[in-house]
Amino acid sequence: MKLALVTGASRGLGRAVAEELLKRDYEVINFSRTRANDASFRQIEVDLSDGPSTLAALEQVGPLIEQADSLLVVQNAALIEPIHQAGQLNTNELTAHVQANLLAPMLITNAVLAYDLPVSLIHVTSGAAKRPISGWSAYCATKAGLDHFTETVALELTGTEHRAALFNPGVMDTSMQASIRSSSKEAFRDVEQFQAYVAEGRLRAPETVARVLVEQMVDQPFENGRMYSIYDLI
Repeated sequence: MKLALVTGASRGLGRAVAEELLKRDYEVINFSRTRANDASFRQIEVDLSDGPSTLAALEQVGPLIEQADSLLVVQNAALIEPIHQAGQLNTNELTAHVQANLLAPMLITNAVLAYDLPVSLIHVTSGAAKRPISGWSAYCATKAGLDHFTETVALELTGTEHRAALFNPGVMDTSMQASIRSSSKEAFRDVEQFQAYVAEGRLRAPETVARVLVEQMVDQPFENGRMYSIYDLI
């Protein structure tokens, strides 16, 4: 059995990736806070911003992982909030953000690599990992942390049957983008730039990006430790 664990597969890019994997005969499990409508894959409701909830979900899927011949993990789920200047961030939102965007992928990676089967890890990153964006201190920091974690894990996996790599999907027409566009100018000084993406037709459909991800990183073996970017692939 080819098993795939996709986080945040209730909508957007995660849902589109899950659907592409189903076409390729993967048994797909969705880890997300909400259930996808009309989905034919397995779904586990989990709050990835809560460590114990994440660990409980991992324990729940343990028997399936043990039965699988291989495991593909696509860590896609992420929060964009809080969007504001440092000093104005909501403490609870900030804590949940770091837990969901950085600690959850670390916990999941640590858990699945303990099993005796080949594991392929694809972590969804962002251009925000590489440059500071005012109002996005939390998002920039957690994505940068995820990049460095993934690159370090890939180094550790050299010469093994496991692999880890990053995928930058670019800007897409998702609920995250809608949240960004609704930000105030005070909180996010670049909000007008993101609002212009819609008028200029620069937002790709998640289905298009998911198809590229799967064709480039699943249909053919991806390179351990590499950063894949939609801008180089389409």
